[in-house]
Amino acid sequence: MPLLMLVLEQIERHDLPGEFALLPYVESHYRQLPPSGNGPAGMWQLMGRTAVDQGLKVSRSYDERLDALASTAAAIGLLERYDRQFSDWRLADMAFNAGEYRIKRALGKQLHQQLDSEDLAGLKVSSTTHQHLARLMALSCIINDPQRFSVTLPQPDNGIALQALTLPSAMDLRLAAALAELPLAELLRFNAAWSRQKNPSGPTTRLLLPQQKVANFNFALTKFPPAMLSDWHLQTIDVSTTLDTLASSLETPATLLASANQLDPTQTLHPGKAILLPGRATESESTTSTQTHTIRRGDTLSAIARHYGVRLADLLHWNALSNTSILRPGAILRVHAPTF
Repeated sequence: MPLLMLVLEQIERHDLPGEFALLPYVESHYRQLPPSGNGPAGMWQLMGRTAVDQGLKVSRSYDERLDALASTAAAIGLLERYDRQFSDWRLADMAFNAGEYRIKRALGKQLHQQLDSEDLAGLKVSSTTHQHLARLMALSCIINDPQRFSVTLPQPDNGIALQALTLPSAMDLRLAAALAELPLAELLRFNAAWSRQKNPSGPTTRLLLPQQKVANFNFALTKFPPAMLSDWHLQTIDVSTTLDTLASSLETPATLLASANQLDPTQTLHPGKAILLPGRATESESTTSTQTHTIRRGDTLSAIARHYGVRLADLLHWNALSNTSILRPGAILRVHAPTF
């Protein structure tokens, strides 16, 4: 719903047919799917060349196809062009799936004519393109008349609508999740472009957060100097201590360490507890840092556990899963004990 609300706002701003808000559902079920080789990526499933032509950055460290705001702007630009060219949202959808030139060739002399459903069904394009439009139209029917199909639709809530925040510097996303009081996996779902758990510095440094989390996040952020936002690492506690004592040894205010870990400053830390600390990890510490794994097609829980050298039982526990859980491509798993 948060991503749907973001897309719908852009569609309404550009005065495009509301059916297009369902396109990312047809493409990906609104999941930020990572690329596989040279294949498409993101909730809009944009190909790399198409994305670059639309002004998006595509690299190993930063893929804007996974950026909800940037990819939506690029997709809306394409749809607006197709809608203007064909004067028919159905043909615009086909062009989004197959490319505008294939649709132009298929139309031939019918390019500027109004097509009825029979004409549309007779266009010589792939069955995949016809199915793509059929799925979009079917979803539109359900949204338009949910009672007819015994469907209960979720209601939008302004509190979960996403808001873009400009950050003072690059920021470790584990720290951002703690300050926003969000699970890391949820923060990564809204900010999936960062393949590492840090967003880059520069004029485009931003973070998407649910509106209901923004005020507390901004207040917590004011306590941290900009230079202290970027470099954080996880360290496992070896002996019992208190957060106050640990903060003192690091010459760091205990309140900041408490905010970064969502803990009470006077709390006792027991051996085995993983704590987010300022500064870069040493080589030995980095081996125990919290990691995530983005599920790809063909992954299994046992294979993921073997790859990261963890017990299957722990992997299931950290992610609230069972042996029978379905793995959906694009979902994010913790592969080490969570910090908060």
